[in-house]
Amino acid sequence: MTFRTFLPVTAGVLLGLGGLGCISHQETIHTNKQRLPISFETDAAARTFYEAVEKIRESSRPTESKTEFHIPVILSHKITTVNGPHQVFNESVQRADTNQDGKITEKEARIFADNTK
Repeated sequence: MTFRTFLPVTAGVLLGLGGLGCISHQETIHTNKQRLPISFETDAAARTFYEAVEKIRESSRPTESKTEFHIPVILSHKITTVNGPHQVFNESVQRADTNQDGKITEKEARIFADNTK
């Protein structure tokens, strides 16, 4: 074996042995945002809105995203992001309150409920 072939083979073996103790990182991030503050014009608007939100919750599953990065034998990095329990409510408030004034009217609640079916 010549020096030119011996050096790359030796380097590969050393890297392989060193790589047995590979660096691994796994992280789970929970996003727990607060519920958005909202008021309702009437009790009927609140009831219509909350019934529509419950329909959305029943039909949807909790969302989770994963990001993985691997360099074989050397590095493994995984991040999992889990959305909190208020995500559906906050997204619903943003969709229902069309003029973004912090108050959902009966008309806005009806339009939101009709579009969730």
